[in-house]
Amino acid sequence: MAPLTDQQSSIVALYLESAAWGIFLVTFGLCLRSLLFNNSGLKPFSEINRPMLAVCLTMPIFATVNMAINTQRALDSVGPKGISEQFTDIGSPIELVKFSCVNLQTLLADGILTYRCWIVYGKSWIIAATPVLLWIGVLGTTITNIYILSTIHSEALTVATKLRPIVTSFWVISIALNVITTSLIVLRIFAVDRKMVFQPISGLSISRRERRFSALQRTMRIIIESGAIYTGIAIATFATYVSGSVGVYITSALEVQTAGIAFNLVIIRVHSRTYEEETKPMTASLRFNLRSRPWDAETSLTNPQDTRCTSDDKELGSDTRTAPSR
Repeated sequence: MAPLTDQQSSIVALYLESAAWGIFLVTFGLCLRSLLFNNSGLKPFSEINRPMLAVCLTMPIFATVNMAINTQRALDSVGPKGISEQFTDIGSPIELVKFSCVNLQTLLADGILTYRCWIVYGKSWIIAATPVLLWIGVLGTTITNIYILSTIHSEALTVATKLRPIVTSFWVISIALNVITTSLIVLRIFAVDRKMVFQPISGLSISRRERRFSALQRTMRIIIESGAIYTGIAIATFATYVSGSVGVYITSALEVQTAGIAFNLVIIRVHSRTYEEETKPMTASLRFNLRSRPWDAETSLTNPQDTRCTSDDKELGSDTRTAPSR
């Protein structure tokens, strides 16, 4: 089978990005619900996590604009001209907007990951120094990328040698930030988990301690899985670009959507876990009342507080929402 041409690659990119965009919209709706509603209904404005809400509302803009531009590019590539300016003038206004969407979505995702790391470590700037410096590096390369691209009015992205060093730097720094920051967050949660195992909390039963650190282990899994999804696509984008493959049109299109999907999944899954823990006392009590005899209910009913998450758990859930992928 012959290798894909630039035009064919753009068509495949549109097809795959359309599927990813659909998944992104579904997760966006669920994420918005998690941020705005709790078990009692609409959250008071003071309880809404405004930084997360702002990011949740901004990411669909870049994702949708990128999707629309790719659609137009695909139409142009099979139109009367037979080729889109994406392959002949990568510094055109529409190409600048598309390139900016990819860079800004990545910058936003990296920024929120850095913010989560800062929150998880108790707003310690010492720990957050490395992620912050890396994020500044991503910001600097983003600005430089866009500027250099605006000066190139020929060539395709895969052969634009003038752009290659700065684009390579952008992806190397972004991937390094993701790996380092995600590792820092996981290590912090793992340390808290281990501390809870070896230092029993006064007044907390063994079963409740087990639930607490098992919840932390689930949180670690959520972070690792979401981070792996996004970082994997970022590495694929970097690899296809460095190799000069036309596959970069496909991977970069998926990267814009995956950044939003990974962000949404963390909030959705943490909110789902919190909801399950908060409803356990009600379901356990209901199940007991249905099965027990009326005359011995008072003597055998388990204290609902034993199955309820503590204020520390809720705080962890809140911080995990504003704390721990991408």
